[in-house]
Amino acid sequence: MAFIKAVGDIMLAKSPSGALSPYYYKGGYFHGIHYGSYFDDMDALFTMMEKEEHFILNSPQMRRILIDLYETNLSKPALEKMIHHIEQISPRIIKLAITSDKKSLNSIRKAIKKASILGSGQLYLCTDMEEGKTWLVSDGIL
Repeated sequence: MAFIKAVGDIMLAKSPSGALSPYYYKGGYFHGIHYGSYFDDMDALFTMMEKEEHFILNSPQMRRILIDLYETNLSKPALEKMIHHIEQISPRIIKLAITSDKKSLNSIRKAIKKASILGSGQLYLCTDMEEGKTWLVSDGIL
């Protein structure tokens, strides 16, 4: 993990999926995860999920997380793997926003609800990435 620069007392680094972590947005910070544009390449997606999971679980920080799933086709096995991944990182999640197309979000919503992974108010699903980012930092707590 290569550090980029210091901002105040926070060191900025890239997460395994290539996002700045933490990412400053509208007065708050979040951790972005790019799982988008994997299309049908589930092996590459699963490898990246393992790297992100390791990165998150091996840090002490609680996180606001944005997962981008645009242009990634979630088959039933891939959706199950994604739900397991979210369950694994859930002890580090303050809030989780997931952005994707409406069809994928509907499947994700049902699967997360069935798995009872996150508490009330911790999950936001949307098709607009800016909307998801705004929701993540909306309570003003860094």
